[in-house]
Amino acid sequence: MKLHNTIINFHVIQNMEWMEDIIKMLSKKFEMISIEQLEDYYYGKLEGKNYCHITIDDGDNSVYSHLFPLLKKYQVPVSIFVSPKAVITGKNFWFQEIKGYDPVKLLQYYNKYKGTNFQFVNGKQVNALIKSCPIDEIHEIIKNFKKIYQIPDKERRCLTIEQLKELQASDLVGIGAHTLHHPILKNEKEDVVRIEIIESINQLSAILGEEVKYFAYPNGMPEFDFGNREINILKEKKIKLAFSTEGKNFSKNDNPLSIPRRGVTKGSATFVYTKLLLGNSWDTIKQLIKGKQEKYYRVNEGV
Repeated sequence: MKLHNTIINFHVIQNMEWMEDIIKMLSKKFEMISIEQLEDYYYGKLEGKNYCHITIDDGDNSVYSHLFPLLKKYQVPVSIFVSPKAVITGKNFWFQEIKGYDPVKLLQYYNKYKGTNFQFVNGKQVNALIKSCPIDEIHEIIKNFKKIYQIPDKERRCLTIEQLKELQASDLVGIGAHTLHHPILKNEKEDVVRIEIIESINQLSAILGEEVKYFAYPNGMPEFDFGNREINILKEKKIKLAFSTEGKNFSKNDNPLSIPRRGVTKGSATFVYTKLLLGNSWDTIKQLIKGKQEKYYRVNEGV
């Protein structure tokens, strides 16, 4: 059975054997295409109805250690989206740094910092509340929390410059920008948004020695995490493709600067295949099974 055009998005490759099973399944069910071919598809130079492209956000070092050997083995093209600042400095994104923190204590400090009185529900709620803040506030909350509880910095999660250039040289990995600090762009004032987008593209271009044509929005839900303001800035920078996390199949009807992707974090190859078969019904089914998702707990603070 042929499946509809799909982009699969990953973040961290926890298990190499698991990823190999997923790649083998996708390669059997789809024609795997590169990001350059995807660009051709959106700009009228390529036609097809059974395409799959793999993307990986955040530039986690598991891309190099766990995924890259599989890409060479199976000759599967992918694209990754990274922060040049993280690559250069080794400083983790804020959500990487708070992983494993006690969510009850973190919510207590959040309430104190913000002057709120949220009651603890679950870790998803706490992440969502922090994610609702502008990026400067997020960094301040984390810095103060670490100081209070004497929490050291976590080990580097991001790819190094050398690893990134090796991936680039393989011709199997397209590389795009993902802002500097991974803010939710909708939370930020325009001057911050312009710096986060434009500087991430400029600095990544300088590292790679070539034009950066691709971008992925942090978190990535259209209208909720980004909107026309961000799309227009990408147009100014002549970005060809930009990726959301809207969970549906891709088609010629998409805005090339808001391309949908289906996220995968776990589950067997059979589970992932079933998810793809369910197509655009999956998000509804997921909510019925797992209940309220993170989006429900977000707070609109305005800018």
